[in-house]
Order: sequence, then structure tokens, then C-alpha cells
Amino acid sequence: MNFDSNTPDHNASANEWLAPAEPKTAPSKPVSSRLREKAADEAGEKLAAEMKVFNQVATELKAKRNADLPTALRRKLVVETATELFGLAPTWTAFYRETLGGDGVARALFADVVEAREYECSDEHSKVLEMLTVLRSRDLPENDPHEPQRMITVRIPKSLHDAICDEANNLSVSVNKLCISRMLQKVDPAMIPSPTQKRRGRRPGAAPVEARVAAVETENSQTNAEGVDG
Repeated sequence: MNFDSNTPDHNASANEWLAPAEPKTAPSKPVSSRLREKAADEAGEKLAAEMKVFNQVATELKAKRNADLPTALRRKLVVETATELFGLAPTWTAFYRETLGGDGVARALFADVVEAREYECSDEHSKVLEMLTVLRSRDLPENDPHEPQRMITVRIPKSLHDAICDEANNLSVSVNKLCISRMLQKVDPAMIPSPTQKRRGRRPGAAPVEARVAAVETENSQTNAEGVDG
């Protein structure tokens, strides 16, 4: 028996005589994928920079709002504000938010319901809507990073749904774009049906559980009382 330590052990694992394996590397992404990712990153950085400038200008313009001005001057101020923001708007949503949105210049200068209705019938309002339409027609980002997306569900008859789909098809636009266009237009209050019955469906926002339970209990109590009286 040979006890020489330099003598190779033939019973050793075969792996000990193999060359060390090369480290595994992750498969590289296709060139097209890398280019798309790079383009998306550059577009995101560009949008962020444009949005920063837009928000700075919008903040400066907000300081010029004066609800005490005469009506004609307030309407003029809305158009001037919209015109200045129009050339900087990175998305149509940002333009709408600062002009016609809930905190926009038009709402701030015409908070009164009657005045707001009169403004919506003015030439100045039409000019702002024209700017908004131009922005919506451009190849701008669909989603605004500063504006969360929301969805609404509307129950409509099939005949109305078919008519909307046909109109969208004839105009070569999506149903979503057509509906948004309709919602951006002013609505004649005379064309809104008066509430002759109880409102159905859930109100906007989630009501507390306690409030919903209390409402059901009250309704049940009234129903039981009516049954006893009968």
C-alpha cells in the first residue's frame, strides 16, 4: 500500500479533476427591449422636467387671481392664463386641471353658480375649450403622473350604447375619447331631468359602515310602522 501523499487518490470524486466551471451570467436582454426601456426612461425624465416648469408657471399665475374684478376682466384673465399655460402644457390633463378643473382659474374666478353658468356660455370659455381640444389632439402622454386615474360605471340602455359606439366609429375615435369630449362640454340645466324619485345607487365616496347600517335600520323601522298603521 502506498501512503505517499503525492500519489493521487483514484477514488476521489471526478469533480475534483475537472476545471472550475465558469460563472453563469444572466442572459442579456434583446436590443429592442433595451432601446424601449431607454426611450421610456428618457420620456419620463422629459415629462418630469416639463411638468416642473408648468407647475411653477401655474403657481405664479394663481397669485394673479382676483375674484373682485369685474366680470369682463375676470373672463379675460381666464383666457390669458389659459393661453400662457397652453404653450407649456405637457399633458392635456394638466392644462384642464389648472384652467377648468375644480381648482382651476375659471372655478376660482366664477365660484357663484349663476356666474359660472354665464361664463360657460361666453366666447372666452369657448376659446379655452378650443385650446383643450388642440392639446387632446396632440400626441401627448395619455397619463399624467400628477393626476390619478379614476373610473366610473354608468348604466345606459343598449340603444344609447349602440348609438355612442356608432358615433365613435364614424368619428374614428375611441368610445372613451368621445365620452370625455362630451363631459367636457357645458350642460344645459334644462336638459337634466328633475329628481322626481329617490336617488338610486351608491353616492360618490365610500360611506362609513355605521352610517349605512343606520340608514337600513331606519328604513326598516319606517316600513314596519307603515305596516302596523295599515
